[in-house]
Amino acid sequence: MEYDPFSDEAMRDPHALYTRLRQAPGPHFIEKYNAWALVHFEDVWTVSVKHEADITFTAGQPLTNVLLGEPIPHAFPSMDMSEHRKWRRVVHADYTKGNVEKDRDRITALARELLAPLAARKRFDFYTDYVNRLFAINAGHNLGIDRDNAIEWRRLIDETMHRDPGQVGTSSARNQQAGMELHRQLHAYVERIRRDPTLAGGHCAKYLDAEVEGRRLENQDIVNIIIIFLTVGSGTTPNVCAGTVYYLARHPEQRDAVLADPALIPKAFFEAARIDQPTNMLCRRAVNDFSVRGAEIKAGQNLLMIYASANRDEAEFERADAFDIFRSYPRDLTYGIGGHKCLGMHLATMAGTIALQEFFKVSGRYEVDAAHCTRAYGEFLSGFDHLPVILGA
Repeated sequence: MEYDPFSDEAMRDPHALYTRLRQAPGPHFIEKYNAWALVHFEDVWTVSVKHEADITFTAGQPLTNVLLGEPIPHAFPSMDMSEHRKWRRVVHADYTKGNVEKDRDRITALARELLAPLAARKRFDFYTDYVNRLFAINAGHNLGIDRDNAIEWRRLIDETMHRDPGQVGTSSARNQQAGMELHRQLHAYVERIRRDPTLAGGHCAKYLDAEVEGRRLENQDIVNIIIIFLTVGSGTTPNVCAGTVYYLARHPEQRDAVLADPALIPKAFFEAARIDQPTNMLCRRAVNDFSVRGAEIKAGQNLLMIYASANRDEAEFERADAFDIFRSYPRDLTYGIGGHKCLGMHLATMAGTIALQEFFKVSGRYEVDAAHCTRAYGEFLSGFDHLPVILGA
């Protein structure tokens, strides 16, 4: 079959494509991009743990970098492990399970603050009015950035990722204008905190003071870091939370079970992440020849690690297309695997659970206005970006 990750079908909702691709026993070769699409769980897992022996991250992880040759930001997601660890180590301690737990009360208070006026309205957009703002503000807090800037810079990031039907890559005037404005504002901010370091906080202060491989970071390095943390810190967990609310509404008996027992919220969160993985795919590039279940990967070829397909692989998950918060499984790819496994996994789990818990406290037997829900359109992120909800009694 023909498969192009930039096609309208793939950008709109690729799960039907992935189901057909998984009917083949191994990876699918895309001649146009000299790339292998890894759609099976076992294949993604196996290649993910190869690290630098056979694959490199330096070609970038988004499709636009690896397949289209768009500029690669110098930041730790696009570094191989030896360099990656040195940059990640600067803030690693902030994301340990114990240190993340210290932020529980602050995040809970923020969720309640944002929800109070929304609950009074009885109808609002769960994604845009609530969780998108919650996680943008929280990502800004971790960076030492105030609320207004965090929300505005997150908005500009969303603009750079907007795709029109038929668009391939960040090629639109809308993307380019947003990107230039984002970099203008971020460079001005970094210049300001460099002149007066007392204005810096959180990750920005740490990277401003850090030496990596014997050198201080340049302004562009810190700009790249801000973009990365705002993107990953507020761009995937909100989709999982929205998915949780949507799929529970589609399964009222599971929704009612969660409303009756908040201890089920983490299970609902992880099941939504499994069935509707927000990180659709990330890429690698082969640096040596190796085999993956009969596919002969050649050095220099691109690899599409399609997590959204792998997490619905029937060979790994019984009734893989069914939403079932009571299922159990020994492994999944929600946060990836290997040395680039998600740095913020503990924070995402805790904050996502808090966001849902506080919503369910005020939601009653809520409903979702499915006719007005929309999904993100693009090659990178997947999931709901508009989710109108109507609170129950």
